Amino acid sequence: MKRLLLGAFAGLVLSGGIAYSSSGPPARGQIAFGTNHLCRAKGPSGYVFVDCGRGEIAVVDTDGSHLRVLTHDTVSETDPVWSPDGREIAFLRPTRHGSDQIWVMNADGSGQRALTRFRTAPQLFGAVNLPALSWSPDGLTIVFSAFPTRQGGRRQLYLLDVRSGGVSRLTRVATGATNPAWSPDGRWIAFVGDVAPDRIFLLSPRTHRVRALAARSGVPVAGLGIAWSPDSRWLAYNASGKLVAFDVRAKRFRRLARAGEAPSWSPDGRWIVFTSGNEVRLVRSDGSGARAILHVASQKTLDYEPAWRPR
Repeated sequence: MKRLLLGAFAGLVLSGGIAYSSSGPPARGQIAFGTNHLCRAKGPSGYVFVDCGRGEIAVVDTDGSHLRVLTHDTVSETDPVWSPDGREIAFLRPTRHGSDQIWVMNADGSGQRALTRFRTAPQLFGAVNLPALSWSPDGLTIVFSAFPTRQGGRRQLYLLDVRSGGVSRLTRVATGATNPAWSPDGRWIAFVGDVAPDRIFLLSPRTHRVRALAARSGVPVAGLGIAWSPDSRWLAYNASGKLVAFDVRAKRFRRLARAGEAPSWSPDGRWIVFTSGNEVRLVRSDGSGARAILHVASQKTLDYEPAWRPR
């Protein structure tokens, strides 16, 4: 089945702030992302652009230079995520029939190899701007979300041993669990429930206890595409289209941008890369200095899921 990959264009207004120094330009580094050249197809209400198997994983420097495509095949990869040491990139590669598979490659695109070979359960299917993978801080484990059966059901979290390829189920929560994000300090795995209204939860990998996040006022924390700050204090995410952050300790919100999704923090915590419409953009963590790294003028191309190299 072809995946619909339309992105809506949106303006950007920035406000709010986070307690990181935001002076100076972005640190030099690399950003991995997905880039897809779409095909025109007839839909129920006219022509739309759909995934035709031309999506690849690419990397680019933070100033927009040295763009390099790392994968070259006839399927569309999603979910690029850096290993904690910055030497490898894990990603999802779909198969013609059945579950997507978790692959890994070196930072330069060499050494591509499959870590999983799912044929029955669990069933893993990636979706643009809804991340399904996250590395543990020690680089030994990848947490991912998948359907528990071939017939579907609410997605749950699973753990993949990167060395052995062994898979174990982590959650059995009634809400389901998607969009996992392992905190850099290792204390938490944040995830989004698999039912509306996209509540965000914290899971302790040590005790397996789960708690829902809420502000001091009692307002639930809900959104998609969650990402931890390097100090494990803030969660950035897409809240009904807006890019916001939530202080897990102080239990308060900060708005970063009027439109944004799929955020990823710089290693020093001063910048956030994200997508807005068909653009890959940077913004300081205080909401200033917004700029586009890559701009796509046509709906025929979609860039998505940027991930900042950790070091």
